[in-house]
Amino acid sequence: MAKDKKIKNAFKRSEQHRKTKREKEQAKLARRMEVKKAEKDKENGAALKAERLAKNVPRTLDNSRQFDATSYLTADPATLRDLEEKAARASRMINGEEPEEEEDEESDGDNGEDDGDEDEEMPEAGPSNPKTHRSKEKENGDVDEEEEGEDADIAEEAGAGEEEEGDQLEIIPDQPQLPPKILITTSASPCKMTYNFCDDLKNVFPGGEFFKRPRGRGYEIGRLARWAAKRGYQAFIVVNEDHKAPNAITLINLPAGPTAYFRLSSVISSSQIYGHARPSPHSPELILNNFTTLLGHSVGRLFGSLFPPQPQFRGRQVVTLHNQRDFLFFRRHRYMFTSPTSAKLQEIGPRFTLKLRWLRKGLPSVTAPDGRAPAGENDDEEVDVSSDEEVDAADLAAKEKKDEDEAMAEMSMPDKQKKSKDAGIKVPGLAEEGEYEWKWKPKMEVSRRTFFL
Repeated sequence: MAKDKKIKNAFKRSEQHRKTKREKEQAKLARRMEVKKAEKDKENGAALKAERLAKNVPRTLDNSRQFDATSYLTADPATLRDLEEKAARASRMINGEEPEEEEDEESDGDNGEDDGDEDEEMPEAGPSNPKTHRSKEKENGDVDEEEEGEDADIAEEAGAGEEEEGDQLEIIPDQPQLPPKILITTSASPCKMTYNFCDDLKNVFPGGEFFKRPRGRGYEIGRLARWAAKRGYQAFIVVNEDHKAPNAITLINLPAGPTAYFRLSSVISSSQIYGHARPSPHSPELILNNFTTLLGHSVGRLFGSLFPPQPQFRGRQVVTLHNQRDFLFFRRHRYMFTSPTSAKLQEIGPRFTLKLRWLRKGLPSVTAPDGRAPAGENDDEEVDVSSDEEVDAADLAAKEKKDEDEAMAEMSMPDKQKKSKDAGIKVPGLAEEGEYEWKWKPKMEVSRRTFFL
């Protein structure tokens, strides 16, 4: 039917449309059958199929990703590697190290010629001649006996040392590795759902401990984080809630940061999952998937520090943190071995989704309304004798006596213990606040194909 001639009758026009659509479908089916017949050919069928599959790649948001080049944290890792190689090449050229590669190539060519001459002098491949070895052994018999005696003594001493070291190395793996201590708390006046979610988090992390946060001054996040850092905790997690439901998580790496803030959504507790498994106290295996940029690697290491480095495979538990379009999907499963060659997964829970909002250096600061550091920041410092306030003489004498005893004890310490004591836990002050490494803004969502992790 010509384009300029339109069928005025609606029934005939719809019938003609169905016929045209049917003809297109039949033509497409015929082409597919021809391709299928050609791919069954034994000679060129495999090559044709591989070529078709290489071309027919569907375009999705994931494989058409656009990296954010405004920051090196979210830029394409391949581009960063290229820039690093160019910078290294430029530095070599400035320092005059570039011509050495050519000289090395020339020397390699000369060595190749020398190797060829040596290969010509080498005897043909074949069984070794035992007579020549025996004659050489007879000539050097006296020297070999002396060397063998010395080597035997050295070998005995080395063997004894290796046995002692081997015994020590065998003892070390058997010692249980303590999981990192993690303190979990909530915002002020949480609801029951938040308490249940914190209970699930405490079961996820082997070293998790829950702290019921009181209300009032003195229990700010920054002050609690510093309190936990001084007591040996490696991480501090705060679960925030809104409208009586958990909606955010603040993850702080102790003792000096960084601090990450995640939006929390799609929370499903373990009890709400049908057919869920019961957790065991074993350390789970951790799987971090699809973290590509430097920012993604930082977030992955932040979550990796919450679990022991060596999982206990006897527990058959696995924790997965999958990154898909900057959404972090958290799942916990258990392996169910149905046969020696196959296994199934049984979900334990909980199930939730995170999205990074900002990443900041250091710990959260604690400041008064006027912007100054609140009282109590210098509680652990020494007494200021030069102040106008009266100081009790007995307390001052007791403090001096204590300092003298600590100094005498430190003088009698070995060097290793002195170094470990000097390298103690250094916690930032209450007023210290780090800068943002990365912060999400609504204007950054310029495209659906732009991802940051």
